[in-house]
Amino acid sequence: MPEYRSIPAKRKREYEEFLHYAFRPEDGPKSDEDDDKPELGDRRGLFDGDDLLCVCKHYWFTTHIRGEWHEMAGLSTVASPPESRRGGLVQQMLADSLAEYRENEVYFSALWPFSYEFYRKYGWGTVNKYTKYETTPDALALGTEPAGEFRRLDADEWELLQSVFDTHSQKYALFTDRTEEWWRHRVFEGWKKDPYVYAWMQNGEQPEDARGYVVYTIEENDDGDGKRLKIWEMAHADDEAYRHLLRFVQYHDSQVETVELSYEPENTGLLDMVDDPRAVDCEIGTGPMFRLVDVPRALESIPYPNEISETLVLRVTDPLAEWNDGTFELDTDDIVLCDRTDDDPDVTLDVNTLSQLVAGYYSVEDAERFGTCSVESDDARPRLDSLFPKRDVFLREGF
Repeated sequence: MPEYRSIPAKRKREYEEFLHYAFRPEDGPKSDEDDDKPELGDRRGLFDGDDLLCVCKHYWFTTHIRGEWHEMAGLSTVASPPESRRGGLVQQMLADSLAEYRENEVYFSALWPFSYEFYRKYGWGTVNKYTKYETTPDALALGTEPAGEFRRLDADEWELLQSVFDTHSQKYALFTDRTEEWWRHRVFEGWKKDPYVYAWMQNGEQPEDARGYVVYTIEENDDGDGKRLKIWEMAHADDEAYRHLLRFVQYHDSQVETVELSYEPENTGLLDMVDDPRAVDCEIGTGPMFRLVDVPRALESIPYPNEISETLVLRVTDPLAEWNDGTFELDTDDIVLCDRTDDDPDVTLDVNTLSQLVAGYYSVEDAERFGTCSVESDDARPRLDSLFPKRDVFLREGF
């Protein structure tokens, strides 16, 4: 059986060749150009002896779940060459990854899927939607009176953005506690080219009181007709800051024909702000996926609303982690406990749907309509609903 283990630094080139073939095969074989950018995350792979069969990477986040900070593993760059496919290797690597998370007492996992169907069959569930806007600079002319100042920042000034990011993000579940390393190498650096980063400060305030920022690149439109300002990230402390950031973007009307806000929280507020909402194309898309690594330990670790004292028996199915497959009694009285039981279940569901309930993406009604949740008695439904109220979820990080 193939062995799951770390990929050593001396085989980084081979690991990158796997990724290049999986995600950019149209570019031809990987060149010999050295990439001297720091590498985030930990490389893992399956080996047959010394032969590398497939690869992935793990990132380690501190993430806000149900009002508290928890460790969460980000699974990324799952790749295998064609000669290693269709043999169950990726399934084994996913299972081994979950086992590693569990051993490290990391009870939550997220990923960005190449295929929702593929990862759904292994227990991950969609955890948030997002909005993509496309418009012209002129459509963003909101009549906002100029105030404050815009300032271009470099990576050494990343701390100026931290409070804005926290203020903007704290109303959403699954926002992360960003590290300096993440700011420097995932916000101020891009995959193909580095972005511009500008902050907006109010009049009379010090730079550390930045109220908003925007991260963007300028590139050719896909059809070759003109240029596009593509916003990768925008954060603001309030609507005033948001309007000034849009004013800043609008000032590029002599340089670009198109503005794209590529990944915004799921709402359509911009349509209500502009004079002509028909000038703004708005698309709702599905974002990352999320799953519980260890059901009983995850359910014991999260807080429950208003010290609610309930007991529920959950029958959970998990296609990948046998330790999650079974019937568990969740008791939130005083000390929260979740253990296996032989009692009849109050609720039957798969780990995907339970994960979406825990994150706050699904309400109980959603879980019954769109997931696999089956509530076995009428009195169990309000108990389940009281323990897992729906929340706004937005996992911003790309990995």
